[in-house]
Amino acid sequence: MSLEKALREKPPADAVRVALEVPFHDVDPLLVAWHGHYFKYFEIGRQALQRRHKVDAPDLRELGYHWYVVDTRARHVAPLRYGEKFEVRAWFCERDPRIGIAYEITSLDHGRRAARGVTVLVTTRPDGEMLMETPREILERIQG
Repeated sequence: MSLEKALREKPPADAVRVALEVPFHDVDPLLVAWHGHYFKYFEIGRQALQRRHKVDAPDLRELGYHWYVVDTRARHVAPLRYGEKFEVRAWFCERDPRIGIAYEITSLDHGRRAARGVTVLVTTRPDGEMLMETPREILERIQG
C-alpha cells in the first residue's frame, strides 16, 4: 500500500484505541500541542496494537526478529490543545514485505480528526540482516 493511500484510509472497526489527554509539557506558549508530539502519540497507539497481536518488542525478540522504522509520515488537520482528551487509533495497513501501521488521532472533546499518520517498519534478524518478506510466524499473529 502506498503511504499516501494509508493516510487517506479510514480506521477499521477492529483498530486498537487508546484514550489520552494532552499534558502541559507537550504544549507551546499558545497551549497547542507541538506537532512533533503527534509521533509520540502514534507510538503509544503502535505499542498497544503490537501488544494486542503479541508482536511487541519482547515478543519479536523471543521470535528472533526486530522491527525498525524506515519511514513515518503525518498529516495534521486540527490542533490539539492543553487538557484536550483525544483518542489514537492504530491498525495494520500493510503486512508483507514491510509492516505498515496507520494512525488516526481524533479529539474526543470536539469530535473531529486532529491528524493521520503512517509508520513503515522492516523486519530484521538480530544481526541486522533485513528480511525481504515478513516471517510466517509474525504474519500469523497480525493477520485479521
